Amino acid sequence: DEILTNAVKGITELITKPGLINLDFADIRTVMTGSGVAMIGVGESDTENRATEAVEKAISNPLLDVDIAGATGALINVSGGPDMTLDEAKKVVEAVSSKLDAKANVIWGAQLSPDLQNTIRAMLVVTGVKSPQIFGPKRTFASKKKEEMSRDLGIEFVD
Repeated sequence: DEILTNAVKGITELITKPGLINLDFADIRTVMTGSGVAMIGVGESDTENRATEAVEKAISNPLLDVDIAGATGALINVSGGPDMTLDEAKKVVEAVSSKLDAKANVIWGAQLSPDLQNTIRAMLVVTGVKSPQIFGPKRTFASKKKEEMSRDLGIEFVD
C-alpha cells in the first residue's frame, strides 16, 4: 500500500507543484503513449551518495520483477531540499538513462521541497520495460512444441 501511495503522490506532485525544471501532464502522455508496459518507482536517500541510492531504490521495486534495461522511455522527477544541487539531479537522470535504450525518450524535471531536508527523492515512470509477470517467461517455439507433445502424447523429454 505504501509503495502505491508514494507512486500516486509522486505523480500528483509532479503535475501540481512548480519546479526548477517543470514537468506536466503532457510530458506524462508523451512518455506513456504507445510505449507498452510501464513501471513506477519512488526512491529516497539521505546518505552521502543520495542521488545514486535514490535511483537504485526507485528501480528495485520489491513488488515487481521488472527489468528496465532497454526500456524505451522515462519520465524522471528529482526532488530535494534546498541543499540539492543541479549536479545531483543530473546524476539521477544519468543513472537512469544509462540503463535504458540508447534512443529512449527521456524527460526529466527537478523540484525543491523544504520538507526534504538533506534528502533526494527520485520518482520514475519507465516505459517499454520487460517483466515476466506481465508477459510470462520467454518461451521459444521449440519449448512450446515440447510442452504440447508432452501433454498430447504423454512423452517425457530429457534435457
